[in-house]
Amino acid sequence: MLGFFKFLHKLIHSVCCSESALSASKLVKFETASRPDAVIGFFKSRGFTPTQISRIVRRFPAVLSADPDKTLLPKVNFLRSKGISDLELAKLVATVPRILVRSLEQHLIPTFQYISNLVQSDEKAIAAITCSPRILYEDPKVLLVPKITTLRSAGVPEAKIWYLVVDHGQMFCCGSLRFDETVNRVKAMGFEPSKLSFVTALLVIMGMSELTWKRKIGAFGRWGWSEEVVMLAFRKLPLCMASSESKITAAMDFFVNVVGLNSLVISQRPVVIRFSLGKRIVPRGSVFQVLLSKGLIKPCSLSTLLNVSETKFLEKFVTPYLGKSPQLLALYNEKMGLAC
Repeated sequence: MLGFFKFLHKLIHSVCCSESALSASKLVKFETASRPDAVIGFFKSRGFTPTQISRIVRRFPAVLSADPDKTLLPKVNFLRSKGISDLELAKLVATVPRILVRSLEQHLIPTFQYISNLVQSDEKAIAAITCSPRILYEDPKVLLVPKITTLRSAGVPEAKIWYLVVDHGQMFCCGSLRFDETVNRVKAMGFEPSKLSFVTALLVIMGMSELTWKRKIGAFGRWGWSEEVVMLAFRKLPLCMASSESKITAAMDFFVNVVGLNSLVISQRPVVIRFSLGKRIVPRGSVFQVLLSKGLIKPCSLSTLLNVSETKFLEKFVTPYLGKSPQLLALYNEKMGLAC
């Protein structure tokens, strides 16, 4: 096995670091260098970068033996005819290079048509495929159909299924058993399948391992949240569990130890965890702390304070209070890194 990887390294180096595939053809014992040269030329002529070509060859060396005109070109032409750009095509092939040896008539055309029918347009199908190339490579009867059936049976509206396929197609690349279990788990948590929060919760849970999920519950638990409180916050805003453990810890530390809030106040407004620590939470939280200490604002205003645009924030939470707290603007600029 080690010898194979050394060989592959030489192959990639010869293909991408020289103008000719001659040495590569010798390594794989092609009769002539014309075929691999033609394949490399085919990719270069369509704007593939050296890095992308390297990745393709590394992941699928047999591509160098493909006939550019008979094997590669028809598939490229088909995808281009559906509206995929040269840039998107290069990214697609570099991600799933074996897609080039899939049968055009028996696989690519019917699979594309299935996706297009599902999401109601070729344009959306291309968006789905460029976001998650595997949905075009894999058999839709195995990868997509069972999971789409599960979502429909659960009561998820078609429009939200389209959204998942187009923007989050990678979630369908897991096993059917895990997918079905996660759908049932989200329903059991009390999410309504007809609501956007259901698919958001599904995406959040599908995007992490069970160990990571438990560690995030533990991260909130260190600030006095019971598992029940965590679940209440999750039902309010599923994305609060998408934040990293370090982000959860840093945000909670600032709100509790710097601003002086009760941690349970945050559980009632979990959206505040999602904001940027450096560009929003700390600068605005520092202003909030001053306003709170002077009795000029109530704790329930925290989410509003973080949600508004910067212009609105300054108009609502800084300018009106400069008479009673002249240092507010300087404090805000300092925390934003804007102080002279």
